Amino acid sequence: MGQDNVEPLVVLQSISVDTRSPDQAGMLVLVSGLLVAVLVRLDAPWHERPGAWHMEAGLGRLAGMRALVFDTLEDATRWVRQYLKG
Repeated sequence: MGQDNVEPLVVLQSISVDTRSPDQAGMLVLVSGLLVAVLVRLDAPWHERPGAWHMEAGLGRLAGMRALVFDTLEDATRWVRQYLKG
């Protein structure tokens, strides 16, 4: 079995994030033990997609990515797996 068939292990860890706004519920995104992103749930009433998850920061290969928004955490982890696999 080649390495191309191996899905990266993505783990989410809950954390509060100081965003200077009501959006403080966050998730650390770890891939195979390495921190690769910080997600923040959009809770402020002015957001177009309240409850969605914004990639507040990307690290490593995700550094410098444009502001990504995911409807669910499952969508976010699926995207991270696909992006890092490629």
